[in-house]
Amino acid sequence: MDGVAFLVRQTYKQDNLGQHVPEAETKDEIFVSEESITRAEFFSAGKNGMKPEIMLKTATVNYSGQSEVEYEGARYSIYRTHKLPETDEIELYLQKKAGVQNGKD
Repeated sequence: MDGVAFLVRQTYKQDNLGQHVPEAETKDEIFVSEESITRAEFFSAGKNGMKPEIMLKTATVNYSGQSEVEYEGARYSIYRTHKLPETDEIELYLQKKAGVQNGKD
């Protein structure tokens, strides 16, 4: 693993109207390896309205269903994961998070 990323976990609370609103977020530091998106992945994701940017590999134990990652100062959404057979690694496929730049709203 040659890089560091932060898996972002949101916690929500219910407001007076019964809506779930963000209360806090925690960031878990993980070690990752960055890999390029393949042409097949780019084409397949593009057909479904996704705009793939990066694929990060990490140990499976690091990931527990988070939907966002901060990596190299940018916030990304995790649109797909893939557990690698016969290894302890998982691939996280990322696209830029809409409306967020440099990890800030």
